[in-house]
Amino acid sequence: MKGWLVREKGHPSTALALEDGLPSPEPGPGEALVRVRAGTVNFADILLCQGIYQDRPPLPFTPGLETAGVVEAVGPGVTLAIGDHAAGMSALPAGGYAELALIRANSALVFPPEIPFPQVTLLYTTYQTAHVGLHHSGRLAAGDWLLVLGGAGGVGSAAIQLGRAAGAKVIATAGSPEKIAFCRQMGADVVIDHRNEDLAARLAEITDGHGVDVAFDPVGGAAADIVRRRMAWEGRYLVIGFADGEIPSFPANHILVKNYSVIGVHWSQYSRHMPEVIADAHKDLLRLYAEGAIRPALNRTLGLAEIPDALAALEDRKVAGRLVLVP
Repeated sequence: MKGWLVREKGHPSTALALEDGLPSPEPGPGEALVRVRAGTVNFADILLCQGIYQDRPPLPFTPGLETAGVVEAVGPGVTLAIGDHAAGMSALPAGGYAELALIRANSALVFPPEIPFPQVTLLYTTYQTAHVGLHHSGRLAAGDWLLVLGGAGGVGSAAIQLGRAAGAKVIATAGSPEKIAFCRQMGADVVIDHRNEDLAARLAEITDGHGVDVAFDPVGGAAADIVRRRMAWEGRYLVIGFADGEIPSFPANHILVKNYSVIGVHWSQYSRHMPEVIADAHKDLLRLYAEGAIRPALNRTLGLAEIPDALAALEDRKVAGRLVLVP
């Protein structure tokens, strides 16, 4: 088996090594072995390699926090069937940047075989994160003002499409002409150039002083301090991630006076604490996909050897949509 290994923690450019002849992982209790057919390339894998992600597997390990493929073997207590087309969170240290990987069965979802695997992997984490955030946590309603920070990213573009499908008025932020055009293509009603426009002034102008009902933020950083001041009465600020690298703070007195909520969306933990939320989102996403209301924004597919370059492009914010590994 071929796959990427991290033997010493560090930046992916130096920590990753592509090795051949690796042993096939053996599924333990609650795990399934899949022949990898697709997997998203995630910013979080950069942090995983460095040892600063919340999951810290023992060395050596294969990154790739989620994967999709065909089930080849199952461990004790697993109800997945051999041959199922499934996606799931990786059972580290046997992550998805390899030809074979382990997934945690309690996180796995089974997909119809007619959906291509690159679409499966995006419908799994990317669209699941956006759906759970917007609908379960954010209570998004038709007519709401939805702000999507980092709208050209994978989860941001998913939030744009799902917001549009829900009848929300979608504002997105982006930082280049290409990304602005991409956000409009995804369905954003208005796109703010965060590099050249005053974000606070534009939000007040666009919403006619009403403010943002739901803010979807996978970026963090300085933008959060601006957006919190433009939240509407009983608005919902969804904390998705920190691609900017800076973790924002929300003063409790400001939350009280403005009467908005700050809600963390740790999607991967719902399978442990509230699996019914994942199941409901999966059912609705399959419906929206079948109806053509959503189409995952695939930037391009890449082979195993291209993983370091793909992670570098993500780190440099040169990617609109998602990069998908197809070993």
